[in-house]
Amino acid sequence: MSNTSVLLDLVCGQRRRMKLLLALLIASGLFLGLSVLFVEPGDPSFPILILDIVLVVGGLVFFSAVYWYCTKRAMDE
Repeated sequence: MSNTSVLLDLVCGQRRRMKLLLALLIASGLFLGLSVLFVEPGDPSFPILILDIVLVVGGLVFFSAVYWYCTKRAMDE
């Protein structure tokens, strides 16, 4: 068994917890949406807001893709 398949088995074993993580990332995205309304580009907290947006969107994309792959993999078995 290769290292990749072992890693995928471990990650896909946490599929139920990924739902909770995706829900938390969506809630964080909603709160960031509210923050965008009040933070302007000249504010000192603007770079932190941009970093948070990148992290939340990146996390959503990554974990959504992993959840989709694990669900598809479970259906094929």
